[in-house]
Amino acid sequence: MKLPLTKTQRKSISKAAGAGISAMRARAGMTQEDVAEALGIGVEAVSRLERGVVDPGVPRLVELAELFECGVAELLMGASPRAVDQVGLIAQDIANLPAKEREAIAVIVKHIAALLRAKRQRQRQRQAGRD
Repeated sequence: MKLPLTKTQRKSISKAAGAGISAMRARAGMTQEDVAEALGIGVEAVSRLERGVVDPGVPRLVELAELFECGVAELLMGASPRAVDQVGLIAQDIANLPAKEREAIAVIVKHIAALLRAKRQRQRQRQAGRD
């Protein structure tokens, strides 16, 4: 990611952070009303955070992490382009599945990754043939 961030990149990060907030709220079994009451803000403010309309800011992220009993990083993982963070999101999604289902998902992901690598290699070969 090139610095400084563009307005579009900032908006994308706010949306991803909002999605993380929404997911963690759901995982905690809370409603937007519950969150609003706990933070002393309106339900619409919670909705704007979850939709990525507003940037939550570090202090609010710390409050939300405390409320949802998670780490601040967990709220932001979806905003990261890093592979390790994206893998972490997948791990969270499948953590409570039975081992056989997790193994099936791993096989599917490996297959898709191989297909995408092969596609990228074909594109590079075509590009090299044009040069």
